[in-house]
Amino acid sequence: MDNKPTLPTQGPTVVNAARRFASAGSDLVQMKPALPLRTALMEASTIMGCITELTRKAIDKPADRRNAMLATCYLAAMAKALIDGQLQALRNVREDDVER
Repeated sequence: MDNKPTLPTQGPTVVNAARRFASAGSDLVQMKPALPLRTALMEASTIMGCITELTRKAIDKPADRRNAMLATCYLAAMAKALIDGQLQALRNVREDDVER
């Protein structure tokens, strides 16, 4: 494993990590259909709390920064999928109402 210190980058580290590890047109995480809104938002909130704590630990322990930033990238994708799935479900309901 490479233990060289991470050099500063332009912009937020998590955004740069997401760009680096994301594949064009593919989602690492997808939302389960018909998940209740309340459950999805509670889970997304819990995940965001984990991201906050991991980010604090990465700042406090530079030696663990790479693993913490990779974990935040995956957790952020999970939270985004939960929220995006709910937004899509709300759009589908709205479109169904307009068609009637």
